[in-house]
Amino acid sequence: MIKLLVNHSDLLKGLNCVATALPTRSSLPYLTNVLLETEGETLRLSATDLDTTVITTIPASITTSGSITLPGKKLHEIVRELSEEEVRLSGTGNRITISCGNGSFTLSGSSSEQFPSLPQKSDVEPASIPVDVFSDAIRKTSYAVARDDYRATLNGALLDIGEKGFEMVATDGHRLSCITLGSITAPVKIHALVTQKALNLFAKLASEGDVLISFKGSQISFEFGNTMIFSRTIDGEYPPYKKVIPQDNDSVLSTDRSDLISVLRRVKTMANPTTHQIKFSLEPGKVLVHSESADAGDAQEDLAAEYAGSPFQIGFNGNFLMEILRNMNCSRISMMMKDSNTAVVIKDEEESDGSDSYLALIMPVKLSKVAEE
Repeated sequence: MIKLLVNHSDLLKGLNCVATALPTRSSLPYLTNVLLETEGETLRLSATDLDTTVITTIPASITTSGSITLPGKKLHEIVRELSEEEVRLSGTGNRITISCGNGSFTLSGSSSEQFPSLPQKSDVEPASIPVDVFSDAIRKTSYAVARDDYRATLNGALLDIGEKGFEMVATDGHRLSCITLGSITAPVKIHALVTQKALNLFAKLASEGDVLISFKGSQISFEFGNTMIFSRTIDGEYPPYKKVIPQDNDSVLSTDRSDLISVLRRVKTMANPTTHQIKFSLEPGKVLVHSESADAGDAQEDLAAEYAGSPFQIGFNGNFLMEILRNMNCSRISMMMKDSNTAVVIKDEEESDGSDSYLALIMPVKLSKVAEE
C-alpha cells in the first residue's frame, strides 16, 4: 500500500528527469516502468534501460510508505496534463489512483520486486566539477562520438580527470574534438569511456551548481542536486588520438565563425545530397566556397576571410564542418591546413596559449567531379 501527497510541479519535474532514461522500445516490459519509492519525506523516482539509470527525489507528504512500478510513458502523459495543484497518489496491490483537482486516474502497475536492482552510490572519492563547465565540454565534444561503430571504444567519449587537469575527447574517424582544461583539477583520477547517452542525459538535466563524478569498475555516476545518473562505461583502450593531430599545418584560413556558417548553409543547398561535399578554393586574398550536384546545379560564394598559404582546393563534408562550427562559441576561427589530403585543425583564433584549450579536427574528402557523382 502507498499513499502520499506531492506538488504537481515537483512530480512533473521528477518524471521529466527519469523519463529520459526509459528505452524507446524494449522486449522487457518492466524496463518501460518507473519505480516509485517512499523514502523519509521524499518520493524517489527511478528508471533504467540496464545500461543507464536515472534516480531523482522530490519532496512529498507521506501518509503510507510503500513502493510500486508504473508504466513510465503513461504516467508521464497523465501528470503532464494535470492542473498545477497537489497530486494524490494512493492504492493497494498493483493499482494506483492519481487524483488532482476534479479528476482521477487509475493505473495498473507491478510489484517493485520485479524491477531491476538499481546501482548503488560508489564509495570512492568523487571529482567535483562545475556543471556549466562539464556541460560545455559535452556540447563541444559529444557530436563527434561515433554511432554504432564496429570499434566499440569510438562509441563513447574519453573522460580524463585528475591532478593535471580535465580532458574530454571524442572522434568518429572523420572528425575529432578535444577540450583540455588545466584550470579544472581533482584529487582523484578518472579515466573512463562514457557513453553518448549518459553525456547527453547529463547535459539535458543538469543546470547549475557542481556535479560529483565517481568512477569505479565499469560504472560511472554523475550526482547533481537531487539527481543521480549511473552509466556503464565502455571497455577497451581509446585510440592514440594525439598521433592523428597534425603539427605542421602552415596554411591558415582566418574568418568569422558566424559568416562561415552562413556561407556554408547557403552553398550547401546545392551540394550532392549523398556526399554533402563542399569545396574550398584557396588562394591569398581570395577564398571561394563551392558546391555542385549533377541533378540540381551548383552554387558558389566568396568568403570574407584572410588566407595565408599556397593555392589549393580542399573538400569537406558540409554537414560535419557545420556541426563543428555550431558547437564552438568563439567569434573567429582559424582553420590550419596543409594540403587536400591532410586533416584540418580548427581552433579559436583568439585562444591564448594557456592551459585551457579546444580544438576540432576534420578529415577532408576526396574532391569529385559532377560527372562522377
